[in-house]
Amino acid sequence: MAGPQPVGRVIASEHSTTQEFRVVLDEENYLQLDDLVMVATEVPGLGTVRTYGVVTESEGIYEGASFESDTFRIADEGILPAAKVRSARVSITRVDPEIWVAPDPGGAVYRAAGLEREKALYKDEMGRPLPVGVGRDGEPVFADLDFFDGRKGGHMSISGISGVATKTSYALFFIRMLTAHPHILGEGAANLRVLVFNVKGEDLLWLDQPNRYLDQDAVDTWTQLGMAPSPFPSVRFWAPPRRFSADVSIPDTAGRMEGVTAFAWTPREFIDEGLLAFLFTDAIDYRNQVSFVEERVRVQLRRWAVDVAGEPGAVVLRPPATGGRQGPIEVVPTPGEPVVRNLADLVDVLEEYLDPPDGEPDIAWSGRTQAGTVAAFMRRLHAASHRLGHLVQAGVSRRVDRKAAQVTVISIQNLHDLGQRFVVGAMLEETFREKERRGNRLPLSVIVLDELNKYAPRDGRSPLKEMLIDIAQRGRSLGVLLVGAQQTASRVAPEVLENAALRVAGRLDAAEAERSEYGWMLPSTRARARLLKPGTMVLSQPAIPVPLVLTFPFPPWATRQEEVEVQEDPFEGL
Repeated sequence: MAGPQPVGRVIASEHSTTQEFRVVLDEENYLQLDDLVMVATEVPGLGTVRTYGVVTESEGIYEGASFESDTFRIADEGILPAAKVRSARVSITRVDPEIWVAPDPGGAVYRAAGLEREKALYKDEMGRPLPVGVGRDGEPVFADLDFFDGRKGGHMSISGISGVATKTSYALFFIRMLTAHPHILGEGAANLRVLVFNVKGEDLLWLDQPNRYLDQDAVDTWTQLGMAPSPFPSVRFWAPPRRFSADVSIPDTAGRMEGVTAFAWTPREFIDEGLLAFLFTDAIDYRNQVSFVEERVRVQLRRWAVDVAGEPGAVVLRPPATGGRQGPIEVVPTPGEPVVRNLADLVDVLEEYLDPPDGEPDIAWSGRTQAGTVAAFMRRLHAASHRLGHLVQAGVSRRVDRKAAQVTVISIQNLHDLGQRFVVGAMLEETFREKERRGNRLPLSVIVLDELNKYAPRDGRSPLKEMLIDIAQRGRSLGVLLVGAQQTASRVAPEVLENAALRVAGRLDAAEAERSEYGWMLPSTRARARLLKPGTMVLSQPAIPVPLVLTFPFPPWATRQEEVEVQEDPFEGL
């Protein structure tokens, strides 16, 4: 039986290097972009060295043409003798064994298939190869999980134009691959928890519902990736309570109500967890003394807050007798003593200490800060009370239970921008601090956050930005892994991007593609990134020295209400 036939040979009319070479193709063969190839070179005294590469450009020319107009004389008239030549440019991905010599001119070039393809993609050296897409040849492309779950690296960054780059879709596809391959994830699969923030529309409130538009091609691709196409099996949905509603248990959603739980914090939880800081998440807060006032107020609240008997979560503020923090006691409010049952009540009480109608503010709370700074602090508190006050309410605790399901979706798209940042900051703080207390990498906690440039902007400082930088720098050692998506990586804090071991890009704006944040791309890949179709991504990972272009299949879960598979009514027509 004949073995594989070469598709062409290494061009001998120009130098081949250890970085790239060109292939002249046989008349009966072709190579397209992203095809993987292999060429064997005999090295004196060492034996055979196999060079693997990926096609980054395809070219064609008439040999024998001297002028542009010769094209007509050759193609139409047959006057001039010439030969049609097709060639391909190849970037080298691997040399095996690692003897870095250039391929021999005239060397036979083969398509990399089977074990040769796995070597071209370094699959044989990956500790835990996870399928993360499909290559141009229809075969899976793999990423080494060691560079995501914290063993050798962590985090993923996804960039691309909004609505075209399918950033969130790819993030969810990646998470679905994680949850569907526990044997690959290994010990990290036990009690894996994923926290997803739904920041635009209600697209993520249907992850547990089948997609009625899933076709056979998509089914075949999912099967090729090693799983039967199905929605997320374990999901819980959470949303803030509806504003101005007497029933605080009604979630603020429109398309879906069933299966969505309203969440909020009590004043006691708000104070104990220091969530006041996340009311001041604008990047300009650290440029003045407002942050200083916020820190003093946060400390004083913890010292002064006392639980109210018979009202879970409500507090009153009383000076501690010993100068330290109040003990775990409950008190009955005295006549006229203000009780903090929500954020508006807390703002009113703080105003008495910080901005009284007559007299100077309490130094213990304001710290001798100028009156203008205190007034600015109070203005922001009043604005926060108006925009997200319904998130802080006394009563039975209704905080998000991240252990109730493998995937937790928090829908914050209807909140004001300040409210969104508050919820993100509070949940990240809770997740990260819990992992710090345990001190163990397992179980893993994965956070999926879109619009990362809004929460961790390149310029300025804020508590939320500092939290995300801390997660990026220390999170992998604690098993807190960030999958961040943004339209423009150039507007995200460099400390966050630099710690992402896996980098993905969809279609990019032409100007954005030239920024230094995309230096991991080849020049040819940058040019292509401006034209990528939805569902096509560029992946960079430490295990492979060049970026790979891949696609991922249509999701088997609904991404909007219209896609939910309609269930037949057994009683219809009776």
